Amino acid sequence: MVAELVRRFRDRGTRGSEATLLAAATLAAWNEDRAASDARSLFQRLAERFSPECMGGGVEAAENWLSDPALSVKDWAMLDAALDYLHCKEASPINWTTEVGACLDAHVQHGTMSLSLPLAEAVSRTIDLPIGGTFACLYSGSATVAWVLAKERDVVLHADREVAIILALLARAACRPLRISRRNPLAGTFMPGPFVYDSPTHQPPFDHFDHIFSVPPFGRRIEEGPAKGAPHEAFHLERLAERATRSFTSVVPDGVLFRETKFETELRRKLVENRRVTVMSLPPGMYWPASGVSASLLMLEPGGQAIRMIDGRSMKKTSSGRVQEGLIVQHLEQFRGLRVEEPRRETFVGPEEIARNSFSLLPDRYLRSGTLAEVEKSLAERQTVTLGEIADVERSKAPLPLRDATEDPPLTAMEIAPMDLVDGRVRIPSRQQAFELREESRVRGVTVRPGDILVSIKGNVGNVGIVDTYASVAEQLNDPWIISQSLAIVRLKQNRHVSSPTILNALLTAPWVREKLESMAGGSTVKSLPMSALRSLVIPVPTLEECAGAEAELSRLVAAREQIEKQQEALAERQRHLWAELWQMPADFGEE
Repeated sequence: MVAELVRRFRDRGTRGSEATLLAAATLAAWNEDRAASDARSLFQRLAERFSPECMGGGVEAAENWLSDPALSVKDWAMLDAALDYLHCKEASPINWTTEVGACLDAHVQHGTMSLSLPLAEAVSRTIDLPIGGTFACLYSGSATVAWVLAKERDVVLHADREVAIILALLARAACRPLRISRRNPLAGTFMPGPFVYDSPTHQPPFDHFDHIFSVPPFGRRIEEGPAKGAPHEAFHLERLAERATRSFTSVVPDGVLFRETKFETELRRKLVENRRVTVMSLPPGMYWPASGVSASLLMLEPGGQAIRMIDGRSMKKTSSGRVQEGLIVQHLEQFRGLRVEEPRRETFVGPEEIARNSFSLLPDRYLRSGTLAEVEKSLAERQTVTLGEIADVERSKAPLPLRDATEDPPLTAMEIAPMDLVDGRVRIPSRQQAFELREESRVRGVTVRPGDILVSIKGNVGNVGIVDTYASVAEQLNDPWIISQSLAIVRLKQNRHVSSPTILNALLTAPWVREKLESMAGGSTVKSLPMSALRSLVIPVPTLEECAGAEAELSRLVAAREQIEKQQEALAERQRHLWAELWQMPADFGEE
């Protein structure tokens, strides 16, 4: 019924979020007095029925809004028409869970990151919190989970004003023990959840709960104070995790689990050293229609031991849209109570290994496929070295290109993109960038040399290619080759393990290297590989005999590739002649 009321209100010009609030209030008020036909008096009578509540609660907000919703005469007439529609409905029990889902789905369409009710039910079964104890759900994004948990427990939900009013109204109508607070869970103010200033005078509005579940705002940062610039989703872990005495569970974007900023690395170190940590990656599509957001479930409990990693992301069957939601619900059923049916989806990682990986908590980094398990078994039986020990692995700060280049710019360079890395080689780049002379030092910092190996570290992670002598020719012509910000330069140092850049390139172009690099990458929307992960890549040390044999084989591969390219050119020429003959065109028609 909410969905139909929202549609009717929007057709009359009411904006989306306001239409949802009006629909929820109209249905809740009508449920208590189904004979009423005057919406204004109906709202007033419902406001008078609310019991007094401490300041800042959802009930207080609902009472104040119902008493004075600031509606026009036209709006009241629209609500009276809505009551006429409801009177025509069959007198049957209202499924309040369905109505809550309709309300919160409407808010998702206006930018609120939230789980749908089916997914909230699946997640609540996954974390399987006990019945006893005190419970809190933090931020409007956790409203659906709060509704599900409140079916069997007393739950406190901290939500923004509109969600707080809607849930207070519908929880009353459904007789569900869900209490709502409008206080910001980080600062105790009445500012919306995403807006936080780090200040000693602004403290969380509660001391502790036994169990806390949160869906923090994604992609927001602390605006002022000592923690200015810190990602909201990371800052809330530092501030609030210790206020959960038995479990703190949060749905977080993957960036929190691997980014190597000082704040986030130190945060993960503290969590690993002081808490029992479980991380379960979640399937894509949890936040439909924002299906590109990668997120994981992070559970923190008292104590400390090996960190538990669970692959909940890879699914046997995928689709899109609402069909995907149904498949995700089915998929999450196998993880009820965080139990894992397939052993390959779970591993326990010691704190020492986590520390070696800059405290990365990405499950993909530690859950090995069959291929990677075989590779690691082979590496354990021979001498190895890390990439950082034998090469400089760098990505200097990018120069700032001219927005509006002139016909004769002061400085130009050819930018290499990931798509220019083909078959283990760097082809001649096609994109020219122009710069001011003041950017010359930065241009030099990202200029490649023959023998440099480039690795894509953003987006299509793990693509590898070696730079040939064309780069030095281009530099002599004052048009050097530079890397884009999606690439890193691996420049071999003099060492006694790997004899030449061509051998290193041959090692790095193995398909399982790419799989390994992809497993160490992460990101909420675009995957990126931390530089420390690339430097820590373990490779075998080839013997002198193996290097000599590889050099000879690489020469044969170069000759074979040249032969294939000539044959492809000859084939294209014969095909062009055939087209010209069939169309009765000159033999040289179509030549550039």
